[in-house]
Amino acid sequence: MTARRRLLHDLTKLHSEDLQGINAAPTKEDMRVWNAVIMGPTDTCFEDGTFTLRMEFSDQYPLKPPNVRFTCKMFHPNVYADGSICLDILQRNWSPTYDVISILTSIRSLLNDPNPNSPANNEAAKLFLENKRLYETKVKKLIEEQIMNDQTLLDDEDEEKVEKKPPPPPSATEIAATAASTSSTTSEAAANAQESSPSLSSTNAQSGQNEQ
Repeated sequence: MTARRRLLHDLTKLHSEDLQGINAAPTKEDMRVWNAVIMGPTDTCFEDGTFTLRMEFSDQYPLKPPNVRFTCKMFHPNVYADGSICLDILQRNWSPTYDVISILTSIRSLLNDPNPNSPANNEAAKLFLENKRLYETKVKKLIEEQIMNDQTLLDDEDEEKVEKKPPPPPSATEIAATAASTSSTTSEAAANAQESSPSLSSTNAQSGQNEQ
C-alpha cells in the first residue's frame, strides 16, 4: 500500500468514527502534510486549551512514522522548544499498524500523563516532579495567553472583513433615477442625430433638381 492510499484510508477512518478531542485533515497542497487539532483532556490543567499540530508523512509511511510537532506554544515535559514531541511510538516503538487516530490519541494522553524521566523540556519536567501545582499554573497561564491572542487575531480579521466589505447594492430609488437619466440621455442623443441628418425627402428633392 502506497503512502497516499494509506493516508486516504486514515482520513476516511478519522471522519467515519465519532472521535472526541482530536481532528485532522491534509492540506490542499500536499496529501502528505496534515494539520491537526487536539482539545485538552477534561479535568486536567490542559482542559481549556486547543492545541494545533503539523504532521508530515514520508513516502515510506506507514513503514516509517511521520514527523509530528506542535505549532502552538507548549509547556510540557515531553515537548521541545520547536514543538517536536518526545513520544516512543513516534520513534523506536513505531509500528505500521499505527495510524493518524492512534498518533493523535497518544499525544492527547501524553498531555496529562507525561514522562518526566525522558524530558524534552527540563524546566517543565522538574516542576512536574517537584511542584506540580506551580507546573499546572504555568500551563493554565500559557493557555489563557493563547486564548487572548486567538481572540485578538479574530478581532483583527473581523476588522479587515469590514474594511473589505463591498458597497451595498443600489436602492430602488437609485435604480429608477439611473434608468430615467439613461432614458433621457438616449432620447436627447436620438433627437440630435435626427436634427443633424437631412431627411430622406429633402435628399431626394435635391437630387431631382440637380438632374434637371
